[in-house]
Amino acid sequence: MLCLATQRDRDVTISRIELEMPERPYSVETLSRITEELPDDDLFFVMGADSWMDITTWREWERVLALTNHIVVTRPGTEIGTGHVTNEIRERIVDLRGDKECTEGSGTQKRIYLTDAVQYDTSATDIRRKIRENDQTWRNDVSIEVANYVEKYQIYK
Repeated sequence: MLCLATQRDRDVTISRIELEMPERPYSVETLSRITEELPDDDLFFVMGADSWMDITTWREWERVLALTNHIVVTRPGTEIGTGHVTNEIRERIVDLRGDKECTEGSGTQKRIYLTDAVQYDTSATDIRRKIRENDQTWRNDVSIEVANYVEKYQIYK
């Protein structure tokens, strides 16, 4: 579905690395492999605010945050905290929400960017709920290609 959703954007490449692994890997394993395969590339891991707030429950979470840059995307009106991470992690956060300009510190450490640039107030959880409840408005929240795929394969029913 991710491939279908991004097929028109030539600047986006979807990795199939996890699909090709024999077992379901943890993010730390996937990111380690990608950074080994692309050592000269500047990589960004995008996550939602909900994942950010749960990051300390992830396997080797501090290593996950050290392997690549991260972009934490918040939904409109969503508060996001940083008290759950260590001081060392907080020092790497660049808050781009609102009208703030990007002022990065020096150094080679990977950054964690907080952004509210995406002004789309929906979630995968909401879409799945609407599908289960037969609320057809979910189709407004995904591309036509993804909607057709979900209906064809009866996903989330």
